[in-house]
Amino acid sequence: MVVATEVGEFIGRVTLTPRRREPYTEPYEILRVVTPEDAREADQFRELGREIRNEASKLARDYRVTGVQFIGCDVSLDGSYIEVKYQAEAKEVDLAPVKDGLERTYEANVALRRFRFIDRSGDASGCDTCGLPLCCATWSGARSLGPVNVRLAKQQGVTPNEKILGCCGEVKCCMRYEHDAYKEFKERAPFRNSNVRLGEREGEVVDYSMVKDSVFVQFGPRRTDQELVPLGLLARENPGVIPADTEEWELPAPPPGPPQQPDS
Repeated sequence: MVVATEVGEFIGRVTLTPRRREPYTEPYEILRVVTPEDAREADQFRELGREIRNEASKLARDYRVTGVQFIGCDVSLDGSYIEVKYQAEAKEVDLAPVKDGLERTYEANVALRRFRFIDRSGDASGCDTCGLPLCCATWSGARSLGPVNVRLAKQQGVTPNEKILGCCGEVKCCMRYEHDAYKEFKERAPFRNSNVRLGEREGEVVDYSMVKDSVFVQFGPRRTDQELVPLGLLARENPGVIPADTEEWELPAPPPGPPQQPDS
């Protein structure tokens, strides 16, 4: 399809429809189905994009800008807008001379967009080990979740290993997406290794089951003495424990404090 964007007309491909799920961003206006003439222009601009990337590399060498690799280029159908994609080793790179040089050469509005590993992985697309398409390829919100690191995996009780690494080489986005749910659960659940009471029995919390809103409690010395106990059962006898569904039970009243002395 030829779509109208805020910077010009581009050729895009339909990836999902409202019948499948709600759009996560405001959809672009579809102008028409791609015609043979549109396809020919796109091929010409694809060749132009390679030329622009080479020119950007030359400008970077001329202005002694190091540690930068230009990896892609998109040109609008009318040629008035050019977006050059690059990777850089340093966090801050001064590419203003490169941008100015490209604008003078091609008489177009030029934008330089930095690409991270997750951006490149999303563009390449593919399936993850779960058998589903990559989150970064099907959902743009995955790219705005923030940094993903091994510490998040440890907080979710997952041992760092190659299974939690995505195609980009970093920890999978789903680990970051689920982090807030684990954090909220741990704020309601008793600490690991803490003692809890259930009726006449007393045990020790040894693990969590966030999906079932429960904790594993060790009531005896043997492994078979370990039980999965919902937070709803522990809440009535253990202060500070709050189950997810608070509508089915009443919060226990706080213990009475010391009597206050009357003002003299």
